[in-house]
Amino acid sequence: MSMIARDFEPLWRNARALEHSGQHQAAKQIYEALIAEDPGRLYVRLRLSAIEQLAGNYRGAHAHAVRCVESVRRARWNDLASVTRLLLAFDEWSLVRDLILGTDWSHPDIIRSASTLSQHLWLIGDVPDALRMVDAALPFAPANPSLRYSRANILRYLGRMDEASQEYERCLSLSPDDPYVHWSLANHRKATPPGSRIARIEKAQQAHEADGVGQAYLQYALFRESEDAGDYGRAWAHLMAGAAIKRRQVRYAAEAEDAGFVALHAATSVPVQEASSGDAEGEHIPIFIVGMPRSGTTLLERILGGHSEVTAAGELNDFHGALCWESNQFCGHFMTPGIVEGMSNVDFAAIGRRYLDYTRAWTRGKRYLVDKNPENFAYAGYIARALPQARIICLRRNPMDACMSNLKNLFSNDAYGYSYDLDELAGYFVRFDKLSKHWRNVLGHRYMELQYEEMVQAPSALAAAVMGFCGLPFEPESVDITRNAAPVTTASSSQVRETINTRGIGAWRQYESQLQPLRARLEAELGPLS
Repeated sequence: MSMIARDFEPLWRNARALEHSGQHQAAKQIYEALIAEDPGRLYVRLRLSAIEQLAGNYRGAHAHAVRCVESVRRARWNDLASVTRLLLAFDEWSLVRDLILGTDWSHPDIIRSASTLSQHLWLIGDVPDALRMVDAALPFAPANPSLRYSRANILRYLGRMDEASQEYERCLSLSPDDPYVHWSLANHRKATPPGSRIARIEKAQQAHEADGVGQAYLQYALFRESEDAGDYGRAWAHLMAGAAIKRRQVRYAAEAEDAGFVALHAATSVPVQEASSGDAEGEHIPIFIVGMPRSGTTLLERILGGHSEVTAAGELNDFHGALCWESNQFCGHFMTPGIVEGMSNVDFAAIGRRYLDYTRAWTRGKRYLVDKNPENFAYAGYIARALPQARIICLRRNPMDACMSNLKNLFSNDAYGYSYDLDELAGYFVRFDKLSKHWRNVLGHRYMELQYEEMVQAPSALAAAVMGFCGLPFEPESVDITRNAAPVTTASSSQVRETINTRGIGAWRQYESQLQPLRARLEAELGPLS
């Protein structure tokens, strides 16, 4: 036995202590010695990946994350969820799927983590297998509320709406104070009668800290339930309470993002050349749907996804991952000058090749692939350079409706951090508006702006224009989105099961007086609004 193997525990404890004290390089040296002795030491790999991430070394962190797979495949099932969570951060969706599907689902360690693992499956778009995993685990743990909650969400994504409602109620019978279940049910389907769920949500509030994440979810649930009951004053109070809690928790810096957009304008000021006829030969053609969230991006994806020559892949992170890899930096949830600087010398052709390689499996043999990730909006200029054959469609919506729709949604983790404060929300919309105009100027016919209001009022005409823009023949049956049975895992998963409607137009006026500060800021920057 070597000296390092014999002394592993004291060395490990020393390295962890160094990490906790901020001496990351000293800890890294010990970890590297330990991993050189035994490359299969999973926890050491995890720490090395974390240290490389802190240092901003995307490729180094990624390499250690991928090496973790070897250890887990040696039946380290207790650690499977930790590794797949890390792999998700690097958009290694194929590895996540292969790892989870390749395990023994009857093993006690897999059953204990089945709710988390099933979530990881639907996060990568594999909703049917997520349901299969939950259903395999439930006979061993029928009263597990986490499994029941995961099953309810999956049923909702699959469009099995009544079953989803029943499963959410089973969750609450097992865990009455669970904030995530109350929030999910409130956003899934209206109570009958409206407002009848409010009392039990208020009771659940007593079990959670006043400023904790659970309280934020309950406040958003109360907002939705109060709005459905027509009590807009009460709904607004709950919305502001929940948004304030979330804003204190989210990592977002409006000033840094503003500077990042300014840098992005300057770095992408040269018009991008049009694609030649041979650029797309032999490869699939990506259609990127971008814009602010809750502006109709999922609806447009459902329309295009109903076309016979198109596969809709959902909200992919593959372009983001390709940018991170080629620039060897972590591109966060919002643009900063540092991210723009890191893109100054990247090989955009290599980014395009990496993106096409990673997304080829999603096409299912079809020529066109829809990538509907709203966050790709900031990358439109990079997309045009990396993928000459790509088409980029930006959804626009009435500024007040767009802002209100963002404000009333509780997004996961740090995504869309601008959406929890009225002034920051207005500031983001102004930046969004200016950047979209910039993309129109420099991207020419490869960038198309659409109005949400036109899409819901005249969907056939707009669908024909979009399909023509993409080089597709018009298929009028695609407009009937109720024909599209594909899973939906976005915030619109319940709404897009309905026929196209105009209910969202002017919805902000329910809170017209409360939104005056936001409107004033927008009009000061953009001019009079309708």
